[in-house]
Amino acid sequence: MKKLGVGFLTGCLALALATSALAEQKEQVNVYENNNLVRSVVFIEGRSEYFVDGNTPGVKMDAAPYISQDRTFVPVRFLGNALGVTNENIFWDTETSKAKLVLGSRSAELTIGKKELLAGSQAKTMDVAPELKNARTYLPARFVAEALGYQVDFVDGLVVCYPEGTEKPDVKAVKQYLQEPQQQGETYNLNGYIVPVKPETEILIDDDKENRVEIGIGIIIPNRDVQAQCDEAEKILASKLGKDFAKQVVDVARTKTDVLVQLGEKFTGPNGETVRVVSGYNFPTMSITVWSEGA
Repeated sequence: MKKLGVGFLTGCLALALATSALAEQKEQVNVYENNNLVRSVVFIEGRSEYFVDGNTPGVKMDAAPYISQDRTFVPVRFLGNALGVTNENIFWDTETSKAKLVLGSRSAELTIGKKELLAGSQAKTMDVAPELKNARTYLPARFVAEALGYQVDFVDGLVVCYPEGTEKPDVKAVKQYLQEPQQQGETYNLNGYIVPVKPETEILIDDDKENRVEIGIGIIIPNRDVQAQCDEAEKILASKLGKDFAKQVVDVARTKTDVLVQLGEKFTGPNGETVRVVSGYNFPTMSITVWSEGA
């Protein structure tokens, strides 16, 4: 098996970001305290944030859990990270569509479309199968959590995971936080870039660690405020690459104010990154893509 990598976010950028696929944001949490599992992890349907030990705000995700067939599905990497599985112990086999998570002596192995889970060496039948949605792998939270040593309860709309054999945790702090007005300007760390959870413009954010893409930013042309999208893209790039370099790159993108303009510029970033600004003739989007050094 090779390490986890997941697919691209939208067809409209397929030509501009041909190698891009949604993958990992580096923000994760250490879920151990004195070598013991944490007291609780909470997921909420439709919310791209999970909570460890009742701490708020939670850890940001770039995708949200959803409910299907009365089961809560969570993106595989975020489910693993929340339960204590490091990225190095989350595996994805493209040929067999299998995901495997390893936590100490425990493991959970599942296959897209199959209602069977391999917990260590023991095969178990599930009532749902892992799903592929928007090119992301989603796993049923309960079955994976139980295989990795957690008990799972559904409390007031919250999916609460806690170590088996321990008392049900108090999630009042999380419930109170969820009742508060949503904060504006929330961000997350994507490979060192500070990215808004909900971009003000219609830019599309992507990355693909398998192909060493640090970040891809898609900008839509027709009937959109291109300059506003460029402003937001520049701010994101500047958070890691510096203001001067980000402006140099994005100034190229600013020249495409019409779909008939063709772009194809290449830059070398301050850390040896390869940066391209690309858009085809009569193409409705353009992309700013950053590859890691040596890619």
